[in-house]
Amino acid sequence: MKYVSDTLGVEISTEPWASTGSLPYYLVDRYEFKKAMIDSVPCLFMKPIGEFETLPAVKKHISRVCEAEPLPVVLDLDAMTARRRKSLIESRIPFVVPSCHIYLPFLGIALTERYTSIKTASETLMPSSQLLLFHYLYQPEAELRAGETAEVFGISAMQVTRAIKQLSALGLVQTRKEGVRTIMLSNERRHDLFNRAKPHLLNPVRKRLYVEYEDLPKGLPISGYSALSEMTMLGSPTMRTFAFYGKADELTGTDTLVDNTAQAEVEFWCYDPALLSKHPGVVDTLSLIVSLPRDDDPRVEEAIEELLIKVWG
Repeated sequence: MKYVSDTLGVEISTEPWASTGSLPYYLVDRYEFKKAMIDSVPCLFMKPIGEFETLPAVKKHISRVCEAEPLPVVLDLDAMTARRRKSLIESRIPFVVPSCHIYLPFLGIALTERYTSIKTASETLMPSSQLLLFHYLYQPEAELRAGETAEVFGISAMQVTRAIKQLSALGLVQTRKEGVRTIMLSNERRHDLFNRAKPHLLNPVRKRLYVEYEDLPKGLPISGYSALSEMTMLGSPTMRTFAFYGKADELTGTDTLVDNTAQAEVEFWCYDPALLSKHPGVVDTLSLIVSLPRDDDPRVEEAIEELLIKVWG
């Protein structure tokens, strides 16, 4: 509710919904309900418990809820694919996804937050800061002993200290001391923290080169749309893309694509793409998402959201 209030600049009050007793058990078992007032307009927020139902089922559920109290029903969702968003909008079903979408047609509101690439150097994360943040986002624990990451990443304790200072200065994490150890923590849900960090995220790709397949070093992880298609239902691109961490003069290639059957696209990364990967031979998911070119193709957008749902569990 705070996200809606902050974004719209209106007062929102909530209270338990008193009419849940008139609902069948299967609805009470599948949803959490709250009655809300958005700038003096009453509505019901309905949050799925567990897996989200199919659209026809959700329509029936909302219809049954409206029989108990004829108010606009707003789905309170943690994440959403592009296809599902399109279906809900076409059906004019209100929904809210914190830090991403607000669709309240009964108020004439439809907002989608988009990542902006305009950021100053001081606001952009250093490679070590991004590694540390993504490492934290991937782990299930609420706290991270920062010193232990230096050995994992093969970087110095000083770099880790600087990374923590930057993340703290940007208000992305908090720290506390445990003896001489620094503990990094956040009270936010992982996907909320990731969304809030978006304006500061660094594209790990420094440059791109087209390299003959026979000149490629062995064992390079796939990246770009090749990696996206590997981990989702997105169709495979005609040209393979790989991530490389090293000096530019270590590879022989060209800035121009001549033959996509004989050449691969090689991305030069500013940090090791294998450090955080959970999938052998593929760059890590969050770094992949940040590295992808801005694309308005709904298939790509849906594939990215599919990956994020897997990351956040």
